[in-house]
Amino acid sequence: MKLINESQVFETWSPILEQKTGITDSNKLKWMSMYAHYHSINEGFAYPQASLLNTPGMGNVAPAGSVAGGANSFYSANSTGSGDKFPSLLPLAIQVAARTVGFDIVSVIPMNGPSGVLTYLDYVYAGGRNAGAPGIPNTTSANFTDKPLIFKLNNSGLTTAIKDSITVALGVTGQQYVFTPAAIATGSSSKGLLTQFVGKSRIDGFPIFRVLGETTTIGGSGAAASFNSIPEVTQSISFAEVLDGTATMFTPVAAATKSGNVWTAASGLTGVGAVGDVTATAELVKALEDHIFGFAGAGPDDTTAYEGDGTDGTIPFEPMRRGVAETTQYRTMGLQAFTKFVEAETFQVAATVTTEQIQDLNRQYGIDVVSMMENALVNEISQSTNKHILSRAFALGWQNAYDFNLSDGVNLNLTLNASSTLSTTGGARFIGKDNNLVTIGLPAVSVYGGTQGFENQGTFQRRIQSKVLAAANVVAQRGRRGPGNFVVTNLQIATALQDSAQFTFYPMANTVNQNNGALYPVGTIAGLTIYVDPNMRYGDTRVLVGRKGADEEPGLKFMPYLMAESIQTIAEGTMAPKIAVKSRYALVEAGFHPQTQYFTFLVNLKNVGATALWNQTADTQTIA
Repeated sequence: MKLINESQVFETWSPILEQKTGITDSNKLKWMSMYAHYHSINEGFAYPQASLLNTPGMGNVAPAGSVAGGANSFYSANSTGSGDKFPSLLPLAIQVAARTVGFDIVSVIPMNGPSGVLTYLDYVYAGGRNAGAPGIPNTTSANFTDKPLIFKLNNSGLTTAIKDSITVALGVTGQQYVFTPAAIATGSSSKGLLTQFVGKSRIDGFPIFRVLGETTTIGGSGAAASFNSIPEVTQSISFAEVLDGTATMFTPVAAATKSGNVWTAASGLTGVGAVGDVTATAELVKALEDHIFGFAGAGPDDTTAYEGDGTDGTIPFEPMRRGVAETTQYRTMGLQAFTKFVEAETFQVAATVTTEQIQDLNRQYGIDVVSMMENALVNEISQSTNKHILSRAFALGWQNAYDFNLSDGVNLNLTLNASSTLSTTGGARFIGKDNNLVTIGLPAVSVYGGTQGFENQGTFQRRIQSKVLAAANVVAQRGRRGPGNFVVTNLQIATALQDSAQFTFYPMANTVNQNNGALYPVGTIAGLTIYVDPNMRYGDTRVLVGRKGADEEPGLKFMPYLMAESIQTIAEGTMAPKIAVKSRYALVEAGFHPQTQYFTFLVNLKNVGATALWNQTADTQTIA
């Protein structure tokens, strides 16, 4: 046993205790020295050496759990944090809105009120007293109490057989058709109109007919049918009695011939039967958009068949001789004035914030919450308006493409994959002018030089540029106001245009920026400014070519009445501020045919590269 040397203990501990406590009494220092010595000995044996296992640290970084319920929950079993201070490493992150390109492609004309009217003048081929409803240019058959010399039928009200028959009649001079109120049974008689197919409307492709004569006693027994010539003979029936929505269309066995003031079909209608039913309404033909040669004079003897289609170099266009003109009645044109009502429509949205959000975000981040919310609401309105504008422009362009295909038989849709199945499954289907789905066929891949062996990605991309230029020229020809001056498409097509911007075999003038990300706009091709709609899917490979013209020209006009007007109020009870934004505007489709200022075509890339395309085999559009 080792004895304690008290004097040595005192010498060791008494200076320390005296320095720390200030005690100088020797007796106190003696027993306190022994106490400290004993504790030093015992503690040295009672506790193991400190290690990583028994030394507490900060631990993993962890934020404290929330204390729900206020101060009384402070002692609850909520998790404690790691004691770290959590600084803001970056500025406050705020979402970025998509670009709006719709406002760049339309003219803006402010409205001074919530409503208004547009007035139009229409020049039509008349020829007889037209007692149509006042102000209605497309007068329905029921309103024709007297017959004009020329009319056209809505294509949607004609059977496939009639459309096929008319197609065959293209290029057949003077193809005749007879319209009766219903199918004629043997031995019966009916009223009828003898007509001559003139051509198809340049704008909508509807078939146009010239009225040659009328009768009240056409029969189906094979007897000769006689028609009083119009306008030489007094009219005895009206269009409403024949084109009443249940009419039937016939072809005579042999073309009727004119003798004096009577047209005679020697063999009547026997053995031919009806071409098809006609549920279409009759419309007047507008002279400025569908010029009919023959109305002012049909050749030297005024007997040449009227022509309404475009010229092709196979038909002479000559005036009447003097003696014929002296004995020929003037054919009369008419003027119609009507108005189109315009009403401002509304987008509106509201938001509310708490007083705590206003106070805390302002003090911690220096943010004006009310201003930021107002900006978000304005963006919501702008995005909705942008989609409205672009959807109408694409729809009008698709309608123009459909009408162009109907009237001229030309399809500008572009297929770049020979193995694509969409060209044989009914074509592409998108909304048209009336927001109904309109289908246009998809042509096969064009083969140049008898082989595709020399084709590559660059040549296919170059074809897109050619289609864009063609569409711009179609806008110029059909719209008669000037060529297209903008293009709207998606990211995939824009990338192809950028990639082929410097195609050197036969370059097209362009200022396309090939720096990635330069999309709003990309640049120009043949004078057309190219925009990318960020809302279009990568596989939605439609291309809109259009013309942004002057305020007085046809096309889409954005007419704001109240543009993003802000209203602020305080909610009762919570006293939290509430913000509302309302936009009232009219998107006017001005002009007789605003669709002619736009042209939409589809680039069919089915199975080519990493792309998806609208599946057009169903009535609904789904990604293939």
